[in-house]
Amino acid sequence: MNQERVRIKMSAVADSVRPYRGVSADQRRALRRTQLLEACLDVVAEAGVAGVTAEAVCARAGLSKRYFYESFADRETVLVAALDAFFDAARAAVTPALSGPAATTGERLTRTVAALVRAVSADQRAARLYVESSRDPALEQRRNAAYDEFAELILGYALEVEPTDPRARVVALLIVSGTTEVMARWLAGDLDLDEAALVRTIAGIGLASAESLKRA
Repeated sequence: MNQERVRIKMSAVADSVRPYRGVSADQRRALRRTQLLEACLDVVAEAGVAGVTAEAVCARAGLSKRYFYESFADRETVLVAALDAFFDAARAAVTPALSGPAATTGERLTRTVAALVRAVSADQRAARLYVESSRDPALEQRRNAAYDEFAELILGYALEVEPTDPRARVVALLIVSGTTEVMARWLAGDLDLDEAALVRTIAGIGLASAESLKRA
């Protein structure tokens, strides 16, 4: 298996230095990588994280395995790359929500939760990858790091509580992780709420928790 990967990769490297129809080798390689990432998400949508293999991704992308190993070492590598791309998109969606003015804690928290909900629901293939990330150690590590990052954003922007208070961190993590679990049920059709009602409910729970810290 290792010898096959070396042979495939050497062949891909040889092709990668030749221009084709005015498109540079780097551009073609980037395009193939994008095709493989999209194919990975398609496989996740159809068969879950467990169904992702190099063979399945290549078949979906219509590319040979040599091009898979040109960009990714194994199935775990392509899954991590797809999850990282999801988090990049989530950051891009949430950051503008954090920059605008909002008069109250409730407004700030609602804006943040709404951005998170939109980010998760924007691509249901990526949403399934995110929800199932706890089933793979490497993906879970990435997800936990993202939980911490988004919790810090909530502490720094939405909640008017002492950020060094461990109880405040619990509240922020509950908002992030709880939103993930609730979104999984909502996207599956298990919760009869529209998006606005979902956002209000999650934000209301988070606000009540934050207010309880101030009273304690």
